[in-house]
Amino acid sequence: MFDLTNYHSCQYCQKFVIDLGNTQPPGDINSDYEEAVKGIFFFDITLKDVLEGVSSHCHLCVWLDGAWEKRHSDIYRVLVKGSTDRVTICAESYSMSLVDRYPVDELLFIGLWEHDASVDPRLGKCRIRCHDVLDVLTAKDDPANQFIWTRPINCRPGSAENLALARRWLEECLHSHPNCWTEQSSMPMRILRVDKIGTSGEFEVFIEHTHDKVQPFAALSYCWGGDQPYKTTRSRMKSMKSDSLRLPYEKLARSVQDAIKVTLGLGLKYLWVDALCIIQDDDGDKVEQIAEMPRIYNQACVTIVAARSDRAVMGFLDEIDLAKTTRLSVKLPFRCPDQTGTLGSAYITYIEDSREPEPIHFRAWTLQERYLSNRYLEFGRNQMRWTCASSGTKDGYCDGWKREDSDSAPTHVLFIYRELQQDLEDMASRGSSAEWIAEWIWGRWDAMVHHYTPRKLSVLTDRSLAISGIAQVFGSHIKDDYLAGLWKSTLPSFLCWQVTLDEHERLPRPVDYQGPSWSWTGINGPVNFIFARSCERDCRAVLLDVDIQLVNAYAKYGSVRRGILTLKGPLIEATWRRDTTDDSLELRTGRDSKVDDPDETPATKFITVFPDANDFEMGTGTLQSIKVSLLQIGNCVGLKRRGPVGLVLRRAPCDATHSRRRFTRLGLFHINTRSKGRTDDETSNTSGDGVSSARRYADLFEKVRQEVIEIE
Repeated sequence: MFDLTNYHSCQYCQKFVIDLGNTQPPGDINSDYEEAVKGIFFFDITLKDVLEGVSSHCHLCVWLDGAWEKRHSDIYRVLVKGSTDRVTICAESYSMSLVDRYPVDELLFIGLWEHDASVDPRLGKCRIRCHDVLDVLTAKDDPANQFIWTRPINCRPGSAENLALARRWLEECLHSHPNCWTEQSSMPMRILRVDKIGTSGEFEVFIEHTHDKVQPFAALSYCWGGDQPYKTTRSRMKSMKSDSLRLPYEKLARSVQDAIKVTLGLGLKYLWVDALCIIQDDDGDKVEQIAEMPRIYNQACVTIVAARSDRAVMGFLDEIDLAKTTRLSVKLPFRCPDQTGTLGSAYITYIEDSREPEPIHFRAWTLQERYLSNRYLEFGRNQMRWTCASSGTKDGYCDGWKREDSDSAPTHVLFIYRELQQDLEDMASRGSSAEWIAEWIWGRWDAMVHHYTPRKLSVLTDRSLAISGIAQVFGSHIKDDYLAGLWKSTLPSFLCWQVTLDEHERLPRPVDYQGPSWSWTGINGPVNFIFARSCERDCRAVLLDVDIQLVNAYAKYGSVRRGILTLKGPLIEATWRRDTTDDSLELRTGRDSKVDDPDETPATKFITVFPDANDFEMGTGTLQSIKVSLLQIGNCVGLKRRGPVGLVLRRAPCDATHSRRRFTRLGLFHINTRSKGRTDDETSNTSGDGVSSARRYADLFEKVRQEVIEIE
């Protein structure tokens, strides 16, 4: 067990009094570098004291000495050999409130302020900054508890006391949170009924058909991390009698076993788990139940989130082993900003991976499971946390550690389903127009796709399915057609989505069909809609027709078997070349010029390619090329982006009798007439007809004949 009594304290680290009011640089009255010291406070301790602490094996002094030596060895060695009593220890604090210095959540750095150094406008006289962020916590009964909100980690998430705490949260939410109130009207088709057998520690688990029964139930959100040791199949369902089948508890995945314990601890008897409540080898049942996910998670009394486990076989109620991951733990004095300057205690710690996103936030399916839930109880690496529409960052909705969940991770969900509903109701009550509300919803959809697309899938062809529940909810609020991850009324400008992976991270094009090439569902990797937003006010292409074939006709937000768009717009032929260092586009004009015509090569200075996937042969150092066509969708009109933007297309094979040319998308192109990368020589360079190169390529599509094409 690792608790506050394990934190190191000695005469040397007790000199490190955290006093955020001690902001005056030692012996310094110069204010020329006020900005450089903003947020910095000083300890009444010098490098000389730290070095003495190192000799006496003070944990904090040894930690700082090692960190400074590792990251700033040359400067640090000079300071150590100099007047060490003229080097004061300084630090910068961080508060998640962002508007005040309290409560103190972290120390962003602990550094060295050299009295006799020349002033740096950015750093003042701070010669070294050790950027190992340290967490600051204190006990609930400590005098500093008003100014430090982080609490010790509860290492026993599955204890009876902890589950009793979670039950109190649930009951408080059900009876005292009017904003969280919902009326349950249904249950999933199948459900697990769970019970504990006496005091033996054994459990009974039955899978049952619910019919018209309505009882409160929990749903599980977790990572499979590979195949499950036990799941429901057609053969197992054949042995069901009287609408009930007993399951062997000991054969279930540990995360499912732990969820059963939590369900009972919350005072509930029913639990929904996808591996057991969906027939896994029945495609028809899977399609039907996936379409029901919005209703399942929305109707659940609470969603149990196994956030800390990346595999179902690992479970999520094991004790947290802080001794294994803690690299620093020291107790320091803390000066409270009250009238008497009371001294409390601040416990400083560095825990490996404490700022990393939980494994569940990398899994695609769990985004909609979390988003669609009314309440969720999350078991993470460092805490058990309760979230509902009324919880916010109030004290008491976690069993320790930080009140606020970290929003530094790119996978963090910014809002939940109920908040979306509330915002829509507020806009309707203010008389907002249907067009304005639709635009607002599309902005939220863009954000949702931005959070969803970096996440991982075990089965890549689930790219459309794993967000279909969220799409269904959004679709219920707007009168629009859903087209494989995009909305019809936003086309064609929103065809200009962009994959945000750099060259070394770029993924191969999927082998199995995931979706049309014009949709982000057809490729893998994170995407954004920056260019789409930039060109929607000056759109040049026109959407003429849409032909979508769904895998299941009743699941309009689900997987697509085929999708063809018919568009009209200006089209130019080009050659996309790649060598070992760069992508470039060379234009092929209608005057029989060769692709290496020197008059055409300046295009590479202005046309940027954003590939969707790696469509070139890997591992070769030779020049490679693909004949492509550039379809202009519109012109960017943003402050930092100007000029034509559109799709890089490759000709697709089609029937000889087909009247229109058909293409597949390879990527996005942009001719940036405001690029900061161009030199004055480039922007002033003129061609033979007296038109600048930049203007020439900005107007590249102006006199091009419009063509009707298809993209699949």
